[in-house]
Amino acid sequence: MAAKVKWERDAWWVFTHYEGKRKKRRIGPTKAHQREAEEIARKINAALALGTFAPNAVTARPLPCDDELRRWHRAYAPTMKPSYEAHTRRLIDQHLAPFFGATNLGDIREEDLLRYISVKTGAGLAPSTIRNALATLQRVLSISHREGRISRNPAVRLGELMRRVDRRLATEVQQADAWTREEVCALLAVAEEYEPRFAPLLLFLLSTGCRRGEALGLKWEDVDFTRARIAIRRAISSGAVTTPKSGKGRVVMMPPSLASTLFDLLAERRAEVLRRGWREVPEWVFCSEAGTALDERNLERAWFRVRRRAQKLGVRPLKLHCTRHTYASMALASGKSVKWTAEQLGHSSPMLTLKTYAHVMREEEADLSFADFSLGRPYTAPLDAASVETKKPDATKVRRASGFLVELGGIEPPTPRLPALCSPS
Repeated sequence: MAAKVKWERDAWWVFTHYEGKRKKRRIGPTKAHQREAEEIARKINAALALGTFAPNAVTARPLPCDDELRRWHRAYAPTMKPSYEAHTRRLIDQHLAPFFGATNLGDIREEDLLRYISVKTGAGLAPSTIRNALATLQRVLSISHREGRISRNPAVRLGELMRRVDRRLATEVQQADAWTREEVCALLAVAEEYEPRFAPLLLFLLSTGCRRGEALGLKWEDVDFTRARIAIRRAISSGAVTTPKSGKGRVVMMPPSLASTLFDLLAERRAEVLRRGWREVPEWVFCSEAGTALDERNLERAWFRVRRRAQKLGVRPLKLHCTRHTYASMALASGKSVKWTAEQLGHSSPMLTLKTYAHVMREEEADLSFADFSLGRPYTAPLDAASVETKKPDATKVRRASGFLVELGGIEPPTPRLPALCSPS
């Protein structure tokens, strides 16, 4: 039983062997951290020699929750997309830091997480916001546990807890909302009539299932009219150009109607270049009247105007993101595979696609030909009573075991070769 100081994973650590168990704690990478680690190891060894060692008494150091959350946000901000960075900052400042305050990170227990859920639910906060906030806290707890600064991570079962909370709060089973084909046609007709500059973008979203930011970040160099393909390489989020949500590029199929619309749009852009005196065609497919990338707020305003007019025609007022759900639902209902649909949508795994859209997949319970291995005659369903009465069997015929029908009564037809068969020679 002893405590030792080691350099491991770019930092100084204190390893303590006590009662057959090994505990480790990360101190830091600097010389000052090395001296601190040696002092901690000295105190542990002295306590072990005197028999007064308590695992948490010497090594514990207060880790205020609010400070640790903000320290994590500053340290990992370079790895975050701008939208996620702003989102997590709001969660920390408005929800996590005011609730947990200076509570020691190592003292947080699962009961504290449940209390947070209960308080925020009572305040009317959406379950998705509660889940996102606790997911942020879970990341901080996981890193602190991995570095040995806390002995356990109380948020290990966070996903299971939130699923139970969702089941209790839900009044019905949630499904991805999607428009019908008739509603899609009505939306496109309204957009074409009242928002002609927005109509091609709406058709693009409905015909490819791409995200809104991916449509805003689309350039003409990404459109391949020859192969009817569109490369998704970038997205615009919060006014900044970034990679798609999955962090990976992909190629989506371009239906003929979309290809025709985009080709006409390119011709309009060329005519607009001559009319406005621009030097060249704007690089963005869906651009503003000034030729710059389309602003997200202007896109939202155009969508709200289209949705309001379409609602008068009986179209459900869903979110613009439901264009993605509509594409996925129609693709799976038409018989496209889950793997193909996941690749078109840019999902990280086909399991996500299956989990979200399983309710719209084709039902083919009646087609069991794949499991029919019968070697005999085809099976026919038995006739009902009415059919039996109308179709009485012929009493003059009987079926032999060999399957041939033979007349009952009368003289049997002569056998032409009978004399030859009966001849003694």
